[in-house]
Amino acid sequence: MIDVTSNEFWTTIQSQVNKVLTHPGLDVQLFLAIMAICIGLLASLLIQRLSLRRFPPGHKYHWIADSLLPTLLSPVLVILCLFIAAWLFTLILPFHSYAIAGFTKITMVWLIARVLLYIAQRHFMAYLISSVLLILTLLSVSNLLTPAQQSLNEIAFETSSFRLSLLGIVKGTFSLIVLFWGAGVLSKTGERWIRQLNLNFNARELSIKFLRIALYTVASVLTLNEMGVDLTALTVFGGALAVGLGFGLQKITSNFISGIILLFERTIQAGDLIQVGTDKGWVRQLAIRHTLIETSDGREMLIPNEDLITSRVTNWTYTNTRARVDIPLTVQYGTNADLVLSLLLQAAKEHPEHITDPPPSAFLTEFNEHGMHFLLTFWIPDIKEGMNGARSEVMLRITRAFAAQNVVFAKA
Repeated sequence: MIDVTSNEFWTTIQSQVNKVLTHPGLDVQLFLAIMAICIGLLASLLIQRLSLRRFPPGHKYHWIADSLLPTLLSPVLVILCLFIAAWLFTLILPFHSYAIAGFTKITMVWLIARVLLYIAQRHFMAYLISSVLLILTLLSVSNLLTPAQQSLNEIAFETSSFRLSLLGIVKGTFSLIVLFWGAGVLSKTGERWIRQLNLNFNARELSIKFLRIALYTVASVLTLNEMGVDLTALTVFGGALAVGLGFGLQKITSNFISGIILLFERTIQAGDLIQVGTDKGWVRQLAIRHTLIETSDGREMLIPNEDLITSRVTNWTYTNTRARVDIPLTVQYGTNADLVLSLLLQAAKEHPEHITDPPPSAFLTEFNEHGMHFLLTFWIPDIKEGMNGARSEVMLRITRAFAAQNVVFAKA
């Protein structure tokens, strides 16, 4: 139901204007307020120039003259002068200094805006918040805030159990922008703080995710509350929405829950070398929906978290970083097998990065139509350094040793 009462609103405005203009002592208050503002601004300008001479560029306190005073001095001095003007007015006339008080409130908003713009580095949100505070202050000073709220509240859409007014929409929109911006700032600040704590990767990432969810949930609830929405009326709708999301967003929900499970179990962490099917790479990031892995050729792959829970995953670095390197080879029949085994073991033991426990092993594994099949195995301490380099170096040593002993590889 839409109910517009604009005539009452404009009548209220006219009555408030007439009340202000006919208030006794208005001319004296305006004169004192203007004088106070001029004196405050002139004093601020003089002090800033003197401070720049006292603290020139290069001085350790130059930031006071260059940054702090231009930000705070003008509104602070104007506020002090307005307080003095209000005191003088009470000495001259026995009336309430409402006009001077209004100028003081507006100047306080100016001070708050200066501080916000300085802290937020002139971010859009600082301008938005300052503008809204100025509008609310002007309405409050002119005694139009309550009538304006009532008029906006009477313009509403109503059902049997739900009411949404224009006032709620305005407040909700502003709250949505400010609260979600604040949630984002707090989330980034909290993330930086959590990353400085002495926590393992999984606990740190899990804490960051729960912090983000909690902050944005609180922001959403506060926004709905500012809009005047009865949260209990949304229970049935929320249940239906949850069921719909459960069916329509099964994969997203599954990946989200799988990501939380991975963080709790700590079976996969950043820096691990994992293999999913034929895809093998290093874990670079565990996100809410996916896990980012980087392959040895520089490709970055996004693997859904659900695949890491439901599929067979090989974690090469789960409990340790050791890895076994296998080198199969075939030599011609008639070759001294004992000599081949000793040459293989010698080549592995001469490699500087091999592990002595367990030691390298060499085996004669098969006779086939091509020749005698051998297998050399040895361990390296860190698979993150790569297996191909160690395999290549040992194979080169085998090739040189076979050539020196006239051992011939079999032809395929």
